[in-house]
Amino acid sequence: MAGCFLGLELDTHGIKAMIVESGYKQALIKDDCHILYEDLPDSEETLDPFDAVMDMVAQQIDLQVCSTAIIFVSPLLVCFRNIALPFDSEKKIKQILTFELETLLPVISQAYISDFHLLAIGKESNLILSASIVEATVEKYFLKLGSFGIKPLLVTPAGYSSAIGFLRENKDVSTFAFLHVADLEITLVLVNNLKPSAVRAFFVSQYSPEEFAVCVKQTIMGFNQRTGSDILFDIFVHSHGDNLVADRIYTVLKTKYQTGLRVKTDATAQLLSMSPDKRVKYLFNFCQGQYGSSSFVKTYLPNISAGVVLFVIVFALFMVGSGVDNSKLNKQIAAIDNKAVSIFMATFPDKKKVQDPYLQMTANVREAIKKSGNRGDEDRRIKNKGLKLVQIMGELSKTIPSSIDMETSRFLFNNGRLVLSGSTDNFNNVDNIKSKIESSDLFEKVSISSAAADKKDNRVNFKFIIEM
Repeated sequence: MAGCFLGLELDTHGIKAMIVESGYKQALIKDDCHILYEDLPDSEETLDPFDAVMDMVAQQIDLQVCSTAIIFVSPLLVCFRNIALPFDSEKKIKQILTFELETLLPVISQAYISDFHLLAIGKESNLILSASIVEATVEKYFLKLGSFGIKPLLVTPAGYSSAIGFLRENKDVSTFAFLHVADLEITLVLVNNLKPSAVRAFFVSQYSPEEFAVCVKQTIMGFNQRTGSDILFDIFVHSHGDNLVADRIYTVLKTKYQTGLRVKTDATAQLLSMSPDKRVKYLFNFCQGQYGSSSFVKTYLPNISAGVVLFVIVFALFMVGSGVDNSKLNKQIAAIDNKAVSIFMATFPDKKKVQDPYLQMTANVREAIKKSGNRGDEDRRIKNKGLKLVQIMGELSKTIPSSIDMETSRFLFNNGRLVLSGSTDNFNNVDNIKSKIESSDLFEKVSISSAAADKKDNRVNFKFIIEM
């Protein structure tokens, strides 16, 4: 079966496996099976559920016809983050992305694989949307499928990939909120100006349709506040075939917000529209680093050899003119340094000795900013002078519903800042508590200082910094 690949759709209950034959105009499913973890025999309980299910898949369909695979993982296993960086070079972003995300990911001790795409390029900062997954999860897929002679070429979050497929097929709709409602999970993707700009994932059982409709509106409001815009999002509800939860969410959105368009597609449509060998714009792929495609050198050795010969010739010609260009550049650098010294002396006339104007200028500016910040703290103390601790505690009790599993371990109020520490049962609740606090007019800004899993109690410890 030439041109066949393995497609896997994973969720928390099991695996749907398909052998897909990609043709010139269309792709066809040649064989498939769906195995739930609860169907595993008792003798397989000691194995990893993924490994045990794949052994059963190999008994039901012929995996030998496949050499590559596409894997759609649950979005609940993926951590999506929006961050701003001072440059837009993809090479530089890849080099520092791991360090930028280190404090923003759920479990700091775990190694993650991350992918990203640029959202907006500005004068001072550039926004990106990133997606991260625990490396051990991807390694597990590679090791097990490798035992069948299969290499994954695309590991991507489900739900989000449906939004990308919808965007590719409906390019006339540039700004919209896309809800992918599966049996166990819901993915919300905000698309702004044809770019996926924010992603959130939820358990279906975690919210009622009415509560989820509120989450959608809060996510849109938060996006507009963060970007300083006032965008009106069309809302599309997407599901595979008949889905009662999707019907109820659509009805609530249609009733309350007079918007929304229900979209139903074949469950296999998004898989058939993709190929392991083709890169899709804005689609995240966790096959990075050692899990990426085969060695570039081995694949393109003849081209590289020809390129090396051409490079040697060009480099020799370049060196001939480099001496002249170097002398010109030295003169320009000297002129710029002299101008920097003049600007520094004019700005800080009390500084008589100038060794490095750039470093000295930076130090003086930082000192001025620090003094300015101290004045801001004094203004905040005056503003909150009459505020009583009982009022703050009462406002928190009113904004955070009792239905949320939350335990408070630390409550510290000082100089207009409130430090609130505690624990909850999952990471989604951390975002939920944050959004509830932000809805109050009493609290100006809420930041998540930390959120990490507690291995002993199987809970998530959090720490909020709240500005009054």
